[in-house]
Amino acid sequence: MDNEIRYSIIDSTNNEAQRQIQNGVAPKGDFVIRADFQTDGRGQRGNTWHSPNATNLMFSYVYFPVKLEARHQFMLSQAAALSVAEYLKGKGVNDVSIKWPNDIYVGMKKICGMLIENTVSGHYIRYSIIGIGVNINQTQFPENLPNPTSLTIHTGKQYNLDEEFSTIIEILRQKIYDISTTNADSLMKKYKSVMLGLDKTLIYRSGGKVFKGIIRDVDHYGMLTVEDAETHEAQQYAFNEVNLVIPEQPKENI
Repeated sequence: MDNEIRYSIIDSTNNEAQRQIQNGVAPKGDFVIRADFQTDGRGQRGNTWHSPNATNLMFSYVYFPVKLEARHQFMLSQAAALSVAEYLKGKGVNDVSIKWPNDIYVGMKKICGMLIENTVSGHYIRYSIIGIGVNINQTQFPENLPNPTSLTIHTGKQYNLDEEFSTIIEILRQKIYDISTTNADSLMKKYKSVMLGLDKTLIYRSGGKVFKGIIRDVDHYGMLTVEDAETHEAQQYAFNEVNLVIPEQPKENI
């Protein structure tokens, strides 16, 4: 895309995007920071994103909304997650789902992580840095990663990263620019249709408690409603207040 800034090595694409904006050297309008290798890739909850050199897609899409209220920021998360899910389905990958709020899973294995950082001015989002890492060609993963997978593992094919990047960006850009409070219900319907654990019993952890839970709803602000499968009591959770417990997965290294 236009306004793509490419690095062979960088600490974090989100960090670099923030630096360029704050230092006044960023391109005008929306732009993308892309890296072949990150020395300090950041994920949600302070996790580190692991990726060998020039093997996966790592980029940050910087979006300057015309007028998007901060209270509607979950729509950005939904649109970004749906974009990657649509991309993977287009590659013939089955059983793709979104693990709340925006990780992308194939079965019970993680193929994509996101870190979305919004800067607010008044009631509105001034800009959003949408950091995305998609496992594309990686086949060997660190032992400490509980459940990773990649596009190559599922299709047996190797991919040209430039071509895959262009495809994802086009889908992402379209979905982001379609965001409007008038289509919030439609976006939510699509999000729920591929949401991992909706109306299914899985294991969750909240604080020190591990319990069988059933996701019953997610609202327009990203609040998750989980019903305790034993007590049938439902509770709302903000991001980071409840986590899905992933059962041990067989290794997929090939």
